[in-house]
Amino acid sequence: MFDWTEIPNNHPVKQLFRNLTDRALTQTSLTDRDIHQYLSDLLLEMLYVESLYPHDEQGKRIEYLVDMLQWAEEAPRRQRKTHYKRIGDFTLFVLGMFPESLSRGRRAIPRSYYQDTGRHGYRMASELESDSGSTVVYRKMADKFDPCVRSLNWVREYTSDPFYQYVLREFRVM
Repeated sequence: MFDWTEIPNNHPVKQLFRNLTDRALTQTSLTDRDIHQYLSDLLLEMLYVESLYPHDEQGKRIEYLVDMLQWAEEAPRRQRKTHYKRIGDFTLFVLGMFPESLSRGRRAIPRSYYQDTGRHGYRMASELESDSGSTVVYRKMADKFDPCVRSLNWVREYTSDPFYQYVLREFRVM
């Protein structure tokens, strides 16, 4: 499994995502250092599709939001924070980078359901977190969820430019 935390700080892909996140947050008038770092890290974490979906204890991929919620509710208390954070991350990433996926398949999923669930995930993670620094970040993510989605929408549009497509292919991100 890909471990994005092992990417060195001076790696070009990490720098690219930091710069893109900085520009995106400027576009949405969101100038928060914690959110900037969080979104940059989220983009790195989700470089590979296997990072998008959480996995249960048996390693089975959990693909549906309703199943993720059940997974979080049934988890032992010490694991719930991580599960709710994953729900927040999943919904934020999908809404920001792949919003069209909500209208594919047999049933369309309302965008508002994903927004509410993402906010709830981060809020629950903040309430279950014992570290005050992380608690603040998760609260910020819940409170600024919509501007964060718009920032990722901007990153999506910007990276669809042929130049960035080329750069991402050269670094074997795509």
